[in-house]
Amino acid sequence: MTAREHNGTEGLRRRAQWPARMAILLGFWLLAAATALSLAQPLQAQAAERLAGVPGSVTLAQSGTAEGTDLPPPELPAAGAAPSGPEVARLKEAFQQMNVQNPVVARVNGQEIRWAEVVATADDLPAQYREQIESVFPALLDRLVDLRLLADAARAEGLDNDPAVAKRVAAFEDRVLSSSLLERHLTERVTTAALRERYDVLVAARRGDREIRTRHILLDSEAAAAAVIARLDQGEVFISLASELSAGPSAARGGDLGYFLPSRMAPAFADAAVALEPGEYTRVPVETEFGWHVILLVDRRADNTPSFLDMQDQLREEATKTAVDRLLLSLRHQAALEMFPEDAGAGRLEGAQ
Repeated sequence: MTAREHNGTEGLRRRAQWPARMAILLGFWLLAAATALSLAQPLQAQAAERLAGVPGSVTLAQSGTAEGTDLPPPELPAAGAAPSGPEVARLKEAFQQMNVQNPVVARVNGQEIRWAEVVATADDLPAQYREQIESVFPALLDRLVDLRLLADAARAEGLDNDPAVAKRVAAFEDRVLSSSLLERHLTERVTTAALRERYDVLVAARRGDREIRTRHILLDSEAAAAAVIARLDQGEVFISLASELSAGPSAARGGDLGYFLPSRMAPAFADAAVALEPGEYTRVPVETEFGWHVILLVDRRADNTPSFLDMQDQLREEATKTAVDRLLLSLRHQAALEMFPEDAGAGRLEGAQ
């Protein structure tokens, strides 16, 4: 058996050993990668069936010493096996060394595939597989080899000169460039320090602000609200009156609005509620855009502002959106931009007639 036949047979043997979930997952990954990194779906449809007839050679640097370093590749555990603690530590240490050396791990028709290229393809996998890169590396390498073979077959068929394919390649190039620009832009602006600064501003705005819990009775006129206050003065129960008379959705809860920061309520409502002591109700009706209120202060407590760690993901999401919006707005202002949405709509209508 030649080295080339051995490498091909060895690749098929490894694939047969992958767990079903891994095989399915990497199958989907290959389809996505083939679309994005080579010449897209036409490549598979038109070139795959002719792959066997395309002259080429594949050399996997998995048996023996890797090119450019005296360090042999790590011995990966068989699929489905659970490595022991010492074995996991040894694999991780070996992978760290390989990351530094970045050796050649395969050659496809004379073109080198290096360690870092294979590891980079794991970025598209779910987190649980990225964390097990030591185990999935052989599968990723096989898939990258397949991708290179398909791409070479496509070029041999002349697909790289096909105008339709060229358009798709150009579109993918635009996506890569735009993603790279956004990544650089966000890396510079959405930093932990910037998120911490934003968090401190939010905390400062809420500092000293105490949450209050209230009940209220919402009525449609000042006279009706005054009549309710008179009944409360006579000793009737606030909860009962709220359930009976309030026009608000909280009537089913006896008028209970729960805990909230006063700054989140209508100013007139908040001012009246803050002026009360727990157990007191407003002696005059309070008007807001919703109607007339009779308010009971139930409790007052310190604001439970989340910690920075609890809010970090939310802050990062908001900062990312803000940064992207500002960048796009700036680019639109600088660009010579013409858009004709009306013409596009008219064209669709004419085509439909």
